Amino acid sequence: MQQQVHIVIGNLPDDVTEEGIREALSAFAEADKIRLANETGTPSALIDVDMPRAQAEALAQRINGRSYQGRVLRAWVPKMDW
Repeated sequence: MQQQVHIVIGNLPDDVTEEGIREALSAFAEADKIRLANETGTPSALIDVDMPRAQAEALAQRINGRSYQGRVLRAWVPKMDW
């Protein structure tokens, strides 16, 4: 059964855009919704994907450690949805 799951992607470049994230993720999955945040001084994104949690966790592992515009991405699925 598919469900709405969040993936957090951190360590994004300062000039990141929703469109840029969507394009970068297109090789992996289609994001239903992308929200950008900059609460810690380094931009991050909350991505909503419609897939089983285990699949979202595997996707986060594939993204984690990849380079994006000179930054090493950090990606994870939060333990709790909000």
